[in-house]
Amino acid sequence: MPSQTEVKIRKAVTKMLNTSAAINRQFKNPFRKHLFLTGVHAPMRDELSIDDLKVSGEIPASLSGKYARIGPNPFNPDPRGHHWFVGDGMVHGIRISDGKAEWYHNRYIKAGTLEKKGGPPAASGPRRGARDTVNTNVLKLADKTLALVESGPFPFELDENLDTAHSTNFSGGLTAPFTAHPHEDPKTGEWHAITYESETQDKVWHVVINCEGEVISERAIPVQDGPSIHECCLTDEKSMMLCMS
Repeated sequence: MPSQTEVKIRKAVTKMLNTSAAINRQFKNPFRKHLFLTGVHAPMRDELSIDDLKVSGEIPASLSGKYARIGPNPFNPDPRGHHWFVGDGMVHGIRISDGKAEWYHNRYIKAGTLEKKGGPPAASGPRRGARDTVNTNVLKLADKTLALVESGPFPFELDENLDTAHSTNFSGGLTAPFTAHPHEDPKTGEWHAITYESETQDKVWHVVINCEGEVISERAIPVQDGPSIHECCLTDEKSMMLCMS
């Protein structure tokens, strides 16, 4: 395991590199065409509510519910060094019922980082640090629709229309970073997540949430070299982590 001195040195070097990169980006051409800001990747600025959608073909009458997806949609991007991973979150969804497509909605995730860029006011709720952009996954957990991201920030809860209700730390039970990809144990109904944050190099966390949406376990796991954990999976005997280098 790295010593405390090594951990401090890594944090200092990381801060210096980030500062240097930010300064370097300011000297790049602000008018250049950016692959992830043009064409099919151009950001949507408007939040739409479109009712009674036209259907080509047929939707089975027995199929009912919402289908939602989320991804980065930068509100006011700077093409100098922009990376599509870090765009502001926007959720898109379609509601279907009785063979009809009732509506399409798209909504920004109302984070504080979005408000600082001139976007809509931030939703209420707890935060885990100043960085609260959420843009990676959306799922149902304990009958609540949650927008999620990797490496730190708390989730945001969405209402029935996909508007941001508030951020959540599961009634105060979550203090560790969270992940975009928790998984449900089909035998117990509990949700398991292996989480990390890029600023912490010497540990990751195993978080367990019960069927009622309460954190019942939050355990730090010592590691080396700060792995970037994208996914985890469960088996009858073990859990496994899938890491990105």
